Amino acid sequence: MPQDTRIALFLMGELIYALRANDPDAFRQWLSGGIQDLGEPVVEELLLDWLYSFLTVEEQDRLTGWHLGVSL
Repeated sequence: MPQDTRIALFLMGELIYALRANDPDAFRQWLSGGIQDLGEPVVEELLLDWLYSFLTVEEQDRLTGWHLGVSL
């Protein structure tokens, strides 16, 4: 398995963990690190195409709220 794929899978797991733990600071740190390691297009694809498929509607709403800077 290519190194970038392993990093992406690990990143996705950590993002889900941070979201489910309701820890926006950890989420932002992992997101920032992922963008540095993999690049913005890869991380954007992870969020849009893969991560949302693992989240409940409530988690998706919370993620959107974190992005917009509001508390849901």
